[in-house]
Amino acid sequence: MSITIDPPTVVVADLDEFRSLRGRQRDQAYLAVEREIRRLQALQAAMLAEVKRSCSFLDDYHHNPAGWVRAVTNSSKGTALRKVQTAAMLADLPGLAAAVAAGQIGDDQVGLVRRLHSNDRCRDQLPDSEGLLVEHASTLTFHEFRQVCQRWQAHADPDGAHHDHQTSRQNRHVQTTQIGAGHLVHAEGDAFTGEIIASILDAHTEAEYNTDLAERAERYGDSADQHPLARTARQRRYDALVAIFLKAAGTTDPTTRVPLINIFCTETALQDAIRNHFHTIQPAAASPERLRLCETAGGAPVDSRDLVVAALIGQIRRVVVDSAGRVIDLGRKSRLFVGAAREAVLLTGDRCCHPGCELRIPNLQIDHLDAWARAGPTNPFNGGPQCAHHNRAKEHGHFTVTRDHTGWHHHRPDGTEITPRG
Repeated sequence: MSITIDPPTVVVADLDEFRSLRGRQRDQAYLAVEREIRRLQALQAAMLAEVKRSCSFLDDYHHNPAGWVRAVTNSSKGTALRKVQTAAMLADLPGLAAAVAAGQIGDDQVGLVRRLHSNDRCRDQLPDSEGLLVEHASTLTFHEFRQVCQRWQAHADPDGAHHDHQTSRQNRHVQTTQIGAGHLVHAEGDAFTGEIIASILDAHTEAEYNTDLAERAERYGDSADQHPLARTARQRRYDALVAIFLKAAGTTDPTTRVPLINIFCTETALQDAIRNHFHTIQPAAASPERLRLCETAGGAPVDSRDLVVAALIGQIRRVVVDSAGRVIDLGRKSRLFVGAAREAVLLTGDRCCHPGCELRIPNLQIDHLDAWARAGPTNPFNGGPQCAHHNRAKEHGHFTVTRDHTGWHHHRPDGTEITPRG
């Protein structure tokens, strides 16, 4: 596997030179330093792999390579162990090592693959998917690549994923603790149930937000947007939780209400889940698509057995996505992304798409990538989720947004891309 990457065009000698840069040149100068750090990390990992191969750590009577690293670098046991694990992984995956040495993949992405490599049931399958993972690590945002790794692990180790899911269910618990004048509520359970809880909490949080908006408008009138809201986002979310408990305080009867949760999967994932449920078969090879297996709209993984049960006796709203990402197409019948059109965009991305932002807020705005005024259609492929700040910046012409199979791309007015990947 060969890794090619365009060399940075801006290399600064000192901080004073960096201060004179802006926009794309400042990004490139900072990235040039980051790439050099990545190159040195790859070299260090190769050195450590050689120490392990040659057993040179025994020269000074160290027990193992991790002990040698701790002594040489004066680091903690955890740091030394991570370095040893990274070195072993890069030795097994030369394509990934080359990408790291080229500055194409960062330490966070390496950490995600390292966790896959540390799984004994997955390690032997990694070389077959190395090219796929390197491509996604290089082109996708960290959040998206983390989802890819979760999906890959569920595909490579379905029994382990099911076991983790069952363990989370069996160990579910809630704990309330008084701490001085305050208190702490801690709850743990499986991801699917957590998605249900989060969706209810999000709805009540949005209601609290709308209450703050109405009270501010009533108090300040036309100048309301120049004044802060009465509560912070964190305070509103806590108050929403209190509101949920207060609504339930009048009864202890079991609820019969079933909240609507969208299970996001492909046709192939559903078919494979049903086949695996009734017949023991070997999992198919990993798909070159983004390994979208089975999860809720919020990204919570759904056990394949739960998917089968929901398909057979439950009520599922199946979301069909084509290769371009379209869920529905309203053409030019609607000016705004509302109802199903809005939900369809959020199903393909429920956080602000601006690089480095990724806010997940109840009042996320959906706007046209290709403006309505320029005949841009109101369909999910032409819609992008953004927070209010970045949506206003886009509308004022500070950047344009496009999307392809690698994700979102933001370009400045001069045509240069903001933090390009790959």
